[in-house]
Amino acid sequence: MPDMITVTRREKIATITLNRPRQLNAFTTSMVTGLEKVLIALRDDPMIRVVILAGSGKAFCAGVDIQEKSYNPLNSRIFLKTFNRVVAMVERLPQPTVAVLHGAAVAGGLELALACTFRLAARKAKIGLPEINLGLVAAVGTTYRLPRLVGFGKAVEMCLLGELMTGAEAEAAGLVNRAVDREELGKEVDILARKLAAQPPVAMSLVKDALYAAATPHEAGHCLMEILSASVNHYTEDKKEGLAAFLEKRKPDFNGR
Repeated sequence: MPDMITVTRREKIATITLNRPRQLNAFTTSMVTGLEKVLIALRDDPMIRVVILAGSGKAFCAGVDIQEKSYNPLNSRIFLKTFNRVVAMVERLPQPTVAVLHGAAVAGGLELALACTFRLAARKAKIGLPEINLGLVAAVGTTYRLPRLVGFGKAVEMCLLGELMTGAEAEAAGLVNRAVDREELGKEVDILARKLAAQPPVAMSLVKDALYAAATPHEAGHCLMEILSASVNHYTEDKKEGLAAFLEKRKPDFNGR
């Protein structure tokens, strides 16, 4: 089995690739722990000045693999705490990070991208938070990272309606820094990464830390509220119905219990 998380290094730039293309790079428990190990190694590497996050195949990331046997109500809280810790690690890396959204970036995949310093997307990429349509709660930093990018009103719309937008629409909403034709995306990412790699790394890290500290002064409390909300929701009938409907490819019938 190929590695589900791969890393390539080119000069001062490291690229992390989510490598589960047949499953649209959906996260498993082992993928999350593997990503954490990679992030620790890059965080402590003085030669790396920029970290790119990308996905193999047709998607950036489709979120969490809900068909994984180990992902169930009994361990969901542990999984969410781990996933939150790893996504927060992306945000707190000393190096700037660039998410490359060439295809679908939904649910936990978008939440991972929200933690990156920059997001570049293909114009036709599908982006959004469809968890609500499955009776689920977005619980990986959405409630505090999303509003600071798109504003409270748009964040509410995205979380409660669960509709997808294109990369071009995401750029207009302020969710991504730039949307270009897919054929041009690699070139745009390379230009940005090289510009960042040429900047003074210590100054960049200090400015980045100051900006994030000012933007999210109560991050720990928000994170805990999300995890608790998702943990409670795991035992609702609506959550079970939403997942069953998804797996059976039918419209869910939510009853409010």
